[in-house]
Amino acid sequence: MRALLLLGACLLALLCGGCRRDPPAKQTLLIAGNAALARYLEPLVKEFVARNPSASVVVEPGGSTAAVIALKRGAIDVAALSRLVGAQEDDAYLHDYQLCRDGMAIIVKAGNPVTSLTRQQLDGIFSGEILNWKQVGGPDLPITCYVRAPSTSLSRSFNELVLGGDDPFAGATVVKKSAELLERVAKDPGAIGFMSLRRQARDAKAGKEHAEISTLKIEGVEMNHLTMLSGRYPLSRAFYLAVYMKPPKLAEQFVQFALSKTGQELLAKDGLLPVH
Repeated sequence: MRALLLLGACLLALLCGGCRRDPPAKQTLLIAGNAALARYLEPLVKEFVARNPSASVVVEPGGSTAAVIALKRGAIDVAALSRLVGAQEDDAYLHDYQLCRDGMAIIVKAGNPVTSLTRQQLDGIFSGEILNWKQVGGPDLPITCYVRAPSTSLSRSFNELVLGGDDPFAGATVVKKSAELLERVAKDPGAIGFMSLRRQARDAKAGKEHAEISTLKIEGVEMNHLTMLSGRYPLSRAFYLAVYMKPPKLAEQFVQFALSKTGQELLAKDGLLPVH
C-alpha cells in the first residue's frame, strides 16, 4: 500500500512538473535617434513596459540621419527622428509616423522694445555677429546671450533649430539649469535666452509666472499651439517614429501605443504638443 501511495505521489509530481510553465522570454525593442526625442520617450517607454512585462525597451540618443541608416540595416527596430525622412533616404519600405511637436521660445527681459526677430538676426546674435540691440532696432545696449551647456538636450535642440547644428559663439554665458537661465534673463536688460515649450508648459501647470520675461515673435509669428501645429512658427519641429519593411511585432505595438490616446496624453503631460 505504501509503495502504491509513493508511486502515485511520484506520478503526480511528474505531471505537475510537466504542467509548470516558464515565464515568457524577454523581448527586446531597440530605439535610437534624436537625443531630445529619446528623452521625451521616457514616460512612454515606462508605461509601455508596465503594460508589456515581457518587453525590454532600450532607447539610445543619437542623430536622425544615423538612425535611418541603422534602421535600414536592421541594427535597430524603431528610429526616433526630429525631421521628415529625406528624399534620398525614403523608399517603399520605410514608414514614418508623426508623433508630436516641440518648440523653442526666445526670451528677453520684459520691457525690451524689440518684440520680433528674424531667423537671420537670431542666428547672428547667437553666433556673435550681432553684439548690440541697436543692430536689430533696439536700444544702444550690449546683448548678453544666455545658453545651456552643450551636452544638454535643450542646448542641442536650440542649436538644431536656430544655428543649423552649430554651437553658440564663445562669448555666450553658459548656465547650468533652465531655472537659472530664466532668472538671469529676468534681471538683465540686455539679455536674450531660450526655453522649451516643454519647460513653458510645465511652469504654467505649476502656476509659475514669468512676469519679468517677454517672449519674442520670430519672423513676426507668435509662438502658440495654433502656429506650432500649422508649422507657421519657425522654431517648432515635428518628431517622428519610423519603422522599416516588416518590423517586429513589438515595434508595431510600441508605435501604435505612442500614437494612441494614452500615449498622446503622456506626451502632452510632459509639455509636448500632441498631434493625434
